[in-house]
Amino acid sequence: MSSWDETIFADDSSTDFLTECDDVADDDRELVLALQDACTVALNHASPGDADHTTGLCAATVAAVWAGAPFTASDVVDEHPLIRSRIGDCPDELQEVALPVLDGQLERLGEDAPDGLETSVEALS
Repeated sequence: MSSWDETIFADDSSTDFLTECDDVADDDRELVLALQDACTVALNHASPGDADHTTGLCAATVAAVWAGAPFTASDVVDEHPLIRSRIGDCPDELQEVALPVLDGQLERLGEDAPDGLETSVEALS
């Protein structure tokens, strides 16, 4: 079974989102806003399985990595350095919107959740 970050970062919606984020990665404020917006859309306007929901899961997973969650998708992280750019420095406002996105996914998947999803939730708590 793949780990959570490998699963979510491998999705086409996530790949597209991370590529878009690469364009604003030099502006910390814009990058954080892009991640927050994706989480907010996932929470308020998307259903599980929708591309917008998956994008929100990706953004929340980046926030979890910034908050200290381990990652195993080293190829994706190397391709998108923004994922590791702020490890140990996740803004509180991003954590607050990312936590319910990942926590909701953990509740939905229950025992079928990929390894690492619970750890990502804990990192944001």
